[in-house]
Parts: sequence; structure tokens; C-alpha cells
Amino acid sequence: MGVSALDEKEGEHVTREDFEERVLGAREKLYRVARSYLQGEQDCLDAVSESVLRAWQKLSTLRREEYFDTWLMRILIRECVNMQRRQRRVTPVASLPEQGESDADTVALRDALDALPQKLRTVTVLYYMEGYGVRELARMLRSGERRYGLLLALVIVATL
Repeated sequence: MGVSALDEKEGEHVTREDFEERVLGAREKLYRVARSYLQGEQDCLDAVSESVLRAWQKLSTLRREEYFDTWLMRILIRECVNMQRRQRRVTPVASLPEQGESDADTVALRDALDALPQKLRTVTVLYYMEGYGVRELARMLRSGERRYGLLLALVIVATL
């Protein structure tokens, strides 16, 4: 029997194997969301790794197993914001171009996303690229549905 986190109120278990499976299933999604916050590939990988570690350490705080993905995404977003704060305090020596982004469409999409303000970029990635609904976004980002519905409307209008 694997290691598990037990929510006393709900009586739900998340075993180590379940945790690993769910994290592995979400790894590309986690990376894309981290990429919407952070510029460097290594920073994105660090944010994802740190988020998975924090999630494992805090697994007992997960109230309902069906919200695992939302819970994990919130941990990742918090870690990305913390990394951005730390990076603002550091003056970069030189900006190196990203390796491996050669496809023109990928570069154009990356540039378009980078041009958006952070909140719009996050909502755009989570909604259009990751398939989260407005209610999930509101829960994940701890804000009202109406606010994120309005942000999505702004993104739609901007693309016309």
C-alpha cells in the first residue's frame, strides 16, 4: 500500500502512485502555464519542480481529490509569481535567446503572449491552451467568475 494523504472530513485518499500519475499527466500543462509567467526555460522547469515538491509536502491540505489539478495549478502560479518577485531584485547580466524555438508559428505565438499583460496572458493560456473554464479559472485564481469572463472578452476583442 502506498503513502497517502487523508482528508479527515472527506475521507479521500491520494496515494503516492496517484500523485505521480496525476503530476506526470499534467506536466506539459504545468510547463505551458509556467512559460506564460516566466521567460527562461530553466526558470519554468524550476517552477514546475518546486511546485510539485510543495504539492507533495502539502498534500494533506488538498480538501477534495477532484480539485487536484486546480490545486496544483494554484501552487504553480504562486511559485511563478514568487520567482518573478525574486527576479526583479536581480539585474540580469545578459539576455540569451531561447534555444529550440525555431518554428515561426511558435515564435509568433510566444511573442503575442509576451505582449499581453500578465493577467491576460495567464487567463489566455489557461482558457485557450489548457481548456479550463471560467469557473475553474475563478477558483484557481481566487477571483469572481465575472472578472475572468471580462478578461476573456478583452482577449477575444483584442484578437479581432
